[in-house]
Amino acid sequence: MTETNVGAIVALKSPEGGENIWEAKQVSLGRSLPPGDVQGRKPIDWSFGPVKVDGYVDPDSFRIGLLIVITGINIGNIYGNLKDGVSLKIDLYTTEGEMKFFLKNDNEL
Repeated sequence: MTETNVGAIVALKSPEGGENIWEAKQVSLGRSLPPGDVQGRKPIDWSFGPVKVDGYVDPDSFRIGLLIVITGINIGNIYGNLKDGVSLKIDLYTTEGEMKFFLKNDNEL
């Protein structure tokens, strides 16, 4: 997975005394996972029910980068190493639980 622009970061300025004009100015791009060294990375594109996981795994170093969306809510970018295991505890109004990413049998992706 390469870097993707997922939106824009916008500063919203309210009207000043007696004015009625709002100002919206884009200050940067909203980005997904950083590209880093994409050579050798394997993409992750998985979904089940309300859960969608996009990202990558580096099969040489076992590093992962994940962009997780649950019930339409972008949880954000999660990074880690599968050797150590990566866990995400979820406590949303609609969803509660935990996601775990790890090596099966300590060495299988």
